[in-house]
Amino acid sequence: MHTSIRPLVESDAYTSVKWRNIPEIWNMTEYQPDRTVTLDDELAWIRKVLVDDSSRRFAIIVDAVYIGNIYLTGISNDMAEYHIFIGETAYWGKGIAKKASEILLSYAKNTLGLAKVFLRVHEKNEAAIALYKKLGFQKRSVNSNFVKMEISLRGY
Repeated sequence: MHTSIRPLVESDAYTSVKWRNIPEIWNMTEYQPDRTVTLDDELAWIRKVLVDDSSRRFAIIVDAVYIGNIYLTGISNDMAEYHIFIGETAYWGKGIAKKASEILLSYAKNTLGLAKVFLRVHEKNEAAIALYKKLGFQKRSVNSNFVKMEISLRGY
């Protein structure tokens, strides 16, 4: 399977809106929808984030199929926060998140010149924590059931 990332575009909302309403995707995240997300909601969100200079938001593509999103947000002072989700559940557990993350971290270092990337993950999301450790993230703290992890990109 060929994995790549590309910048999000407005038309991605027509696919990603269905992912916003799959509880399994959000069970282990800090950011959970508090109601059913509509296409209008998703279009409004994507229009807003596409003009946010402090973030870089990408679609994850596998063999020409849009299957999820990966982001860097809050970019400042040589660091950013990492986010990822695979919306197409048939692609879970296939190593795609690792490959997409490697591409994003390389972009963070080589294109944006970032020195550090951090993330927050639910302490019970063992699969994600294992992935982040493989990528080189290290645990820094735990707060309200969420583990903060970070990676230095200097040696990446």
